[in-house]
Amino acid sequence: MRRSWGRALATITTVLAVPMIIPSAAAGPALQDSRDFGTPTRSPGKTCPFVGELPVRLPAVAVPANTPLPALPEPSVPSTIHGELCMSETTRARAAATGQSPAVLLLVHGLTYGTWYWDSPLQPETYSTVNRLVDHGYATLNIDRVGAGRSDHPLSALITPNAAAETVHQLITQLRDGEVGGTPYPRVGLVGHSYGTAVVWLESALHNDADLVIGTGYSNRFRIEQGVNLLSTMIPAALQPALPPARWKADPGYLASRPGTRAQLPFFRGPGADPAMLAVDDRLQNPMTVTEPLALSREYDGTHKGIRIPTFLINGQHDAFVCGPGGSSCRTTAGVHDSPEALERAGSALADYEAPGFHPHACLRAAVIPAAGHNIALHRNSHQAADTIAHFADQALGTTGTNADPYRATCSTHPSGTTDVLPDLTRLVPDLLPR
Repeated sequence: MRRSWGRALATITTVLAVPMIIPSAAAGPALQDSRDFGTPTRSPGKTCPFVGELPVRLPAVAVPANTPLPALPEPSVPSTIHGELCMSETTRARAAATGQSPAVLLLVHGLTYGTWYWDSPLQPETYSTVNRLVDHGYATLNIDRVGAGRSDHPLSALITPNAAAETVHQLITQLRDGEVGGTPYPRVGLVGHSYGTAVVWLESALHNDADLVIGTGYSNRFRIEQGVNLLSTMIPAALQPALPPARWKADPGYLASRPGTRAQLPFFRGPGADPAMLAVDDRLQNPMTVTEPLALSREYDGTHKGIRIPTFLINGQHDAFVCGPGGSSCRTTAGVHDSPEALERAGSALADYEAPGFHPHACLRAAVIPAAGHNIALHRNSHQAADTIAHFADQALGTTGTNADPYRATCSTHPSGTTDVLPDLTRLVPDLLPR
């Protein structure tokens, strides 16, 4: 542990000691990531009416949640996000015939990942969450966050949790205004993974403009020692040979995994993971920035109590990043073939542990995916994660959004009081008990 702390501190110190505005990184046209991430994957009956770049603006000033201040103050910086809007041909034909657009689930990946987390090019018939949701009747907008994959890579100092949340907010507006593929999509749900969950929780706390928010691979108490382990594996992106040549690599605020270290982290869990997937994970890794871990501060300041829309959480049974003291919050008696209903019943400890961090109007519900580590969408039983996302979305949204208003009208776990707007002090801070 002492060695891990030392490596993490060295990484942070090195990065912060270098000016964040790098002329070579800012001058001239951008040279972006040229790798083939394999998305959107091909699947029978799947159609993607929009694949391309969406304009966004990155705020240069963060705004606290639960304030009357404007959410996107000037100055801001123009940028782009790579997005892939997909649905089934049946869903698209039905929408054309009825004039009723499908509900869209906006998918936000975690640190060092990209669109491929939700739409795996390896055995997509097994691992693609996008394809399973599309087959279920939803449309999906799968994105590379700014700073990842085929999206813009601006100066790393601009890629903050607040900036990520605001770009998601802008995408929700674009979907509803018909600016993604030319068709308005009035009903939008958010689905995040890991840091992507931190982003969609923050967006919801600031705006509450989506119809629901589903988080995976996250918690109101991220395990500090595992965060240190993650940082200890990071090196400047310029030193990572898996990343292709790009001008943004000259910015030392971009970090990447040190070769050979990703398998040492809790991303995957032993027999539940295909070794071939670990190889893809290493080959398609994306950078993170030194500013993005600032999201962890939101776990302790009461921000998530600002969420007033239906909220769901799905974690892996063996997710050492987020599973509470000794892994207790992710206890489950469920098996790898059980239904979403059974997963929710068997994983009730997760909802009990996380509920103090949310407002009662979030009406938090949760489920645990058995035999899985952090990346629940990339384990052999990934169908359970995708089906549980669809299960929660069906109840609180529906494939055309018809369930959104009735569900939300009754969405409260208890009458709100003073403690529902204050930071949660009921749990260990930080959680450092061994697993």
